[in-house]
Amino acid sequence: MKKAFDQVIHDILSFNVLEQSILVAVAGLFLPFQFSAAVLAAVLVFALWKGHLVQAVRQQRGALWFYAFCALEIVVSALYRNWIGLLNAGGFVLIGFFIAFYRRQLTPRLFQYVVSEIIVLSWLAGFYGLYEFQKVSARKGYDFFDFVIQNSPKDRINSSFMNANFYATILEFEVVFCLYKFIRTKKAGFRVYYVVTACFNFFMMLLTGCRTALLPFLFIFPVFFWFDRKRIWFIGSMIAEMSALVLVLMFPELIPRFDQMSTLTSRFEIWSTSLLAISMHPWFGQGPQTYGHVYKALHGHKAPHSHNIALDALTSYGVVGTTLLLGYGWSVWREIYASYRQSKDPAIFAMILCFFVIFFIHGLLDVTMNFLATGCIFLLVINSAAPNKAIRS
Repeated sequence: MKKAFDQVIHDILSFNVLEQSILVAVAGLFLPFQFSAAVLAAVLVFALWKGHLVQAVRQQRGALWFYAFCALEIVVSALYRNWIGLLNAGGFVLIGFFIAFYRRQLTPRLFQYVVSEIIVLSWLAGFYGLYEFQKVSARKGYDFFDFVIQNSPKDRINSSFMNANFYATILEFEVVFCLYKFIRTKKAGFRVYYVVTACFNFFMMLLTGCRTALLPFLFIFPVFFWFDRKRIWFIGSMIAEMSALVLVLMFPELIPRFDQMSTLTSRFEIWSTSLLAISMHPWFGQGPQTYGHVYKALHGHKAPHSHNIALDALTSYGVVGTTLLLGYGWSVWREIYASYRQSKDPAIFAMILCFFVIFFIHGLLDVTMNFLATGCIFLLVINSAAPNKAIRS
């Protein structure tokens, strides 16, 4: 253990100062979002001072699409006095600049340390989440080990991520990171560590009470093993998935808040209001978080967003903004697929696909990528294909 720890310290010290600043920024994502933004901004100022930011943005994949989208959302949000949307649009720019800087500095070794760092930090976030759960349980008159999960958002744990659903998305990411590292290492001790960490994060996800976060797990493991060309693991994962599904059907109380259906009913009200908002401003929307900006005027159900990624994109960004965002996504996807065809490590591609599974499946009933930590980690991963194409399994 000491030898491994010493090796980690040696490797971190051997990174150049720009690479170290990226590790600092990633750690900052586990702070409350105000502090995360401050850390990212400080790192970007440092990169600008060192003369590495401007060129990084110029060379950024899909930059024209992405920054045209950001500029449009800033203008639209200001025009409709959607101040939360304007703040979100500013966050998009901050994330975009950081991703540009990250791409320019990224090497396979740095990527592995970024993933390892995020996995380690999940323990700190989890311990704080357990502390939160204890406080909520005591306040509601329950023992911690009763594991009673509340329906009210203010009584559900979020660690440092503001909202239980944001934290649940981070935990989905953590399980995929652990799966990726588990497959890449052959050392039994590390494999045990990744299994234990994945189980801990999955347990924490159950404590968040976010039922939508469970849906991607119907696909994550089979998708990963299939595209990583691990056929035996794929068959085993399919058997495990079917067994788990049968178990849940037999014992639905295994699902957090399984008997609390009010939030599902409210989704239909939210979607109906979103469709009305789209019909009123189909081309440009009214900026990020439009639903939260207009639901009162439209007599809709209270919510910050549309609880569906497609509806929320059209409600907030309109046809034009959504097209720009899709253009950026297509540009990055072309790079991902091209890298996969040349890659000696299909696990990178498999992991990226799992992140897309989370994005789309979780996004059927919720919108969690418009938060600094979730959005930044998602973009970090999908922008990591090209520098990793030479890694050997």
